[in-house]
Amino acid sequence: MTKKRHFSQKEKHTILMSAQDIGVDKAAEIAGLHYTTVYGWRGDLEAMGKDAYLAYKPSRPGRGVKHITEKQEKEILDVWGKNPGYGPGQVRNQLRRQGITISIVTVRKILTGNGYKSSKKKDSKEQTWNRYEATRPLELAQMDILERYINKLKVYIILLIDDYSRFILGFRVLEETSVDCVIELVDEAVQRYGKMGELLTDRGFVFYSWRGINRFEKWLEVSNIDHIHASPHHPQTLGKVESLNRRIQSELFKQQQFSTLGHAVTGVEEWAEHYNYHRPHQGIGGVLTPSERFHGHTRKVLDKISRGVNLEQEDNDINRSLLSISRTDSGQIILNVLGQSLLFQGGHNGT
Repeated sequence: MTKKRHFSQKEKHTILMSAQDIGVDKAAEIAGLHYTTVYGWRGDLEAMGKDAYLAYKPSRPGRGVKHITEKQEKEILDVWGKNPGYGPGQVRNQLRRQGITISIVTVRKILTGNGYKSSKKKDSKEQTWNRYEATRPLELAQMDILERYINKLKVYIILLIDDYSRFILGFRVLEETSVDCVIELVDEAVQRYGKMGELLTDRGFVFYSWRGINRFEKWLEVSNIDHIHASPHHPQTLGKVESLNRRIQSELFKQQQFSTLGHAVTGVEEWAEHYNYHRPHQGIGGVLTPSERFHGHTRKVLDKISRGVNLEQEDNDINRSLLSISRTDSGQIILNVLGQSLLFQGGHNGT
């Protein structure tokens, strides 16, 4: 077995200086390294400065340089090529769903070496907020409106999401917003998936009236859906749907250009389908898709992943009919049929 070469900081610096003249790929080839290693060194040099970099003493010098196989590189780049909006964690988790285990360090090296730039790092001084998550599907939903431009046309994207699973219950792409279209969106989701117990929105004019109660609020009241309002100027309350807004921008609108409203509607529809049924979600453990959690397939999917089953090669279609089943923490089963929720416990159903 060939012993892995360990490079001193001075040797690394020499290779980096050579890379400035002949390019990273060529310098890495001459030194017998993978190009991602040189990119990693360059990042360290830029962050530390020359003097600190040369004086730095790695805590575990005996490890040498970790080898990245061509197969690993191809697997990583294949996933990233199909999902250019993914970051290292999402690529790693998608690979796990395919029965492939590669460390996030290796994934990040490959992506960085191929042009990936991480998003702005979170300010360590930024206030941290208490996270709340519903305990079952349809206990709580969140809804928000995102503004975008298609060429010079301003459009509004309304997203309705299940808090527990992050499953997109419905969306609209519109030139104008109205109370009617919001009611239609929520009603359609209720008829397809079942009634949510609570709905969280901001105080935008279609959701809330400062003078009495508007038609949307009245509709929720008649439908027996509790309406919760986020605090003014406090977007953290709507954290999950705000995160969804960022995802659709980075994974769709920054990756594709739409020429017409109809083209944009098709794009959002395809993205929502991928998001719900194929994209592993960091917020629910990293390897589950929203549909798997929403439809109660968590244990089955995690068992398959632990056995190295390639979920992408299975007929893993989730039932998308008007029937959905979920379970509460106390063991009660909730069956949603045509928008009506039935609660079962010990063979008896309740309302």
